[in-house]
Amino acid sequence: MTGTDHVFEDGAYFRVDGDTIVPLPLAGGPWNPGEQHGGSVSGILAHLVEGVPTAVPMRICRHTVDLMRGAPMWPLRGETEVVRDGRRLQVVRASLFDDTTGEPREVARSMSVRLRVSDEPTPFDDDRMRHVDDEPPPLPDESATLTMPGTGVPGFLRGVELRRPGGEFRTGAPGLLWLRMHRPFVEGGPTSPYVQMAAVADMASMVAGYLDPSVWLTINTDLHLHTFRDPVGEWVGLRGLHKNVGDGIGLSEAVLYDLDGRFGRATATILIDHR
Repeated sequence: MTGTDHVFEDGAYFRVDGDTIVPLPLAGGPWNPGEQHGGSVSGILAHLVEGVPTAVPMRICRHTVDLMRGAPMWPLRGETEVVRDGRRLQVVRASLFDDTTGEPREVARSMSVRLRVSDEPTPFDDDRMRHVDDEPPPLPDESATLTMPGTGVPGFLRGVELRRPGGEFRTGAPGLLWLRMHRPFVEGGPTSPYVQMAAVADMASMVAGYLDPSVWLTINTDLHLHTFRDPVGEWVGLRGLHKNVGDGIGLSEAVLYDLDGRFGRATATILIDHR
């Protein structure tokens, strides 16, 4: 469905109280009403990483998320660990644990690499780096609504605006999708551009999808984000492909844009299965 009168739900995606991570209705996913969207998980893990102090100015240049099992729509425990710390590089593990099963069960984990931001300019040559995919694709004028069988509009997308050429989904490769969040990600504070990007970039798993979701599940089991600069502004664009050879395993990949141009790339491993 397309249109410009989409109504976004009130509220945030998460409430964070110490190490307790409470998913709110907007965190809901497309495949199971009792589980979170992969973008919700990726974004909240990035939020936890951003809360870890650094000795010098750094930024995240790689964020890798493993979605080990469905993250339930009830309070989880967040945990971070600095795996490697230094003045040029820091590696941070962030995890979400479900403590309601008797023995704590890790449902998702990220490993994020932060590199120091140089206090002196380093060489770069725009001409030698220029590529045909660097220019951001046009931002369509109208928003579109994505619905899923059995769940309608997933909770996650009730706070996200989507735009794509023609407003049509599941048309195959190359796929193009622009997204922006209209609601705060964590209650009580602003959403950083990186956290917003880490959340909406999970949509790389469907940007070039074409399988009928009433028949097929196409679930990403991970998400890998590499960026050479931080995103700027509200909009994140994904231009991507989906590949598989018919054995139930696929790969989705997308170039990441803001309105100024390319800033990184996303890849996701896809499990393809009958509903």
